Amino acid sequence: MNKYINAIRNIVVAPELYFSRIKTGFFLLLFYSVCANFSSSFIPFYFKEQGYSLPWIILLYIIIAFVGIIFIPFMRYFSVRTYLLISFLIFSSALASLAFLPYFISLYVYAFLISLNLIFFWLPLNYLFFLKSSKNTNAVDSSLYMVAPGLIAMILPLLGAAVADSFGYTWLFGLAALLYLFPIIFVHKKIVEEKITTISFKEGVRNFKGLKTITLLEGALQYFSGIVVVVYSLLFLKTNLEMGYFLSYLGLLGFVIGMLLSRYSDKNQKRKNSIFILFLLMSLSIFILPFVKESFYWFIAVGIFSVIYTISSPLRLAVSLDVRVTDMNFWKIREFFLNVGRVVILLLTIILFTFKQYFFVFAFFGLIALAYPFLVSYKLKEIK
Repeated sequence: MNKYINAIRNIVVAPELYFSRIKTGFFLLLFYSVCANFSSSFIPFYFKEQGYSLPWIILLYIIIAFVGIIFIPFMRYFSVRTYLLISFLIFSSALASLAFLPYFISLYVYAFLISLNLIFFWLPLNYLFFLKSSKNTNAVDSSLYMVAPGLIAMILPLLGAAVADSFGYTWLFGLAALLYLFPIIFVHKKIVEEKITTISFKEGVRNFKGLKTITLLEGALQYFSGIVVVVYSLLFLKTNLEMGYFLSYLGLLGFVIGMLLSRYSDKNQKRKNSIFILFLLMSLSIFILPFVKESFYWFIAVGIFSVIYTISSPLRLAVSLDVRVTDMNFWKIREFFLNVGRVVILLLTIILFTFKQYFFVFAFFGLIALAYPFLVSYKLKEIK
């Protein structure tokens, strides 16, 4: 017990040991998380209220990932500071489109704009966040990468729900559009311009050998947790306040345990053992979900899955960080294959959702979670 208490104390009392490497990226992620958890979490619920079916809502996220696949191979030059400044203008414009454009147009405008930020925001953010990470810190740094969204998600979805209920979605998305402009000040003052030229896409893919399939499955699992579970939950959630409680609940679960396991994983470097156990449990929790028919039990079942998913997230990322140099070439190719996995899995999901074959959706994701650790073990041997 004492070693766990000491681990928490080290993280909370002496944060400079961890934040000194990643503070710029952490603050950027924090700014984004404030805005996104306040408003963007409600976008699926908003489109449901406008009459869109669940498959149409999933289509929104297919468009985002697909446009990213098209643009990423052609990106050779990155101006980190300039791209980040542009990204927050894009975030603001995307939320403004939801606030002021007709809903039947805003879905496509929003999807296109957000897809651009796979390049302008997420690639520079990931590059800055993990620039000084090492094999001995990858899991903890990856866990901190998940901390900001988790901590913010405890509070802001409830505030967003209150604004939407009291003043409507125009106010919610309009305020969010303004919020996204404030991080521009931080980027302008704190981030030095850095111009990066990446290698050709073909060479980048060749250098990514051994991680392609792992990354495809990771992208699929990311969208299962962040999109499929949330969209399917719309069958159970009836009000903005219920949605706010649900999102806050998901943000709280798994945080402390995830940080402890990440620190332990960095210390002993036995990531595969933890991954096997966690993904066996995750697969089991996914297989249970389609059998839940009542809201109360759905909250419990999703809570169990979310704890396991949150704990495993830093280890999944650390596996890739451990075996590659995390320069912009790495992040560009990784983002490409993440999005390929997202598009493929969501295309299958949208077909099954159209015919309301929900059991097969969860069964498929359960099999992915079950196969993932075996694939990681095989591919890491191949890399070595």
